[in-house]
Amino acid sequence: MLKRVVLLAALFALCASTESLAQYLTGSGRENFIRSTANGCMRAKINDEEGKIIPNSLFEGHCRCYANALADKLTIADMQSDNKAVTDPIVKAAALTCYQAMKAEALRLYNAGQYPKQ
Repeated sequence: MLKRVVLLAALFALCASTESLAQYLTGSGRENFIRSTANGCMRAKINDEEGKIIPNSLFEGHCRCYANALADKLTIADMQSDNKAVTDPIVKAAALTCYQAMKAEALRLYNAGQYPKQ
């Protein structure tokens, strides 16, 4: 649910984009999408019981990873069509990859005695 909310929030950033639908986001359209998606991800964390226990500094990295992965893998046409058969596997893969990266970073910080308090 968190991933779907974030993706839908980020789609609003596309409305102002003049990029070709068959292409991936570039330039300011990509920057706006990433910023909007990452911000939506952080806002959604507030209502996510599992996410609440994750320090914000770690979760911010997860959100940026997720936003960049979506911008890398979804075409503008995919985003605007909301074709779940196309977008869901990409969204799920991005979420899993970034979650695993966040866990690895948390473990690295913990082992180094630098795990953030919040």
